[in-house]
Amino acid sequence: MNGPKWLVLTWRLPAASSTPRVATWRSLRRLGAVILTPGAVILPFSEQLLEQLEWIAEDIVQRDGDAYVLPVTELSEAEEEEVRRRMTEERREEYSELTEAAQQLAHRIARGKARTEEPLENLQLGRELAALQRRFESAVGRDHFSSSARSHAERAIERALSAHSSPRGTRIQRRRRRA
Repeated sequence: MNGPKWLVLTWRLPAASSTPRVATWRSLRRLGAVILTPGAVILPFSEQLLEQLEWIAEDIVQRDGDAYVLPVTELSEAEEEEVRRRMTEERREEYSELTEAAQQLAHRIARGKARTEEPLENLQLGRELAALQRRFESAVGRDHFSSSARSHAERAIERALSAHSSPRGTRIQRRRRRA
């Protein structure tokens, strides 16, 4: 018998308050879970994800709900393909958003360096860059099937980092030397 390949979390929460449902959905989104039905999600099996789903299930039970973490050894080929496709598509979209945000930030950094940028503006750009890096790391944690779009986002963020860390006025100085 093969070990589990997937983990399914099923749950039910009391309808009295939306707060527990929202907290549950946010926790599951952070893991990159795919919704099967309202009250059921699926993730690829790993010990780490098993532990995290068990914590979420325990939280649901503490909020007067019911929750079960079910190891699944096999899905039909079509079901597995659909789950993988949905997970991959969600990460592709997320990486695409990160790539676009990094490109826009790199452009703003370059514009700021072309004119003598204000220290506060430079500080703000650095904060935005750090937030972008955190979003990327979070996306990587949800990227269970190594999306090909990951490298595009990573390169765009590296270009923004490079632009931010380069000395002020570097382009202008190079142009003057050529003249």
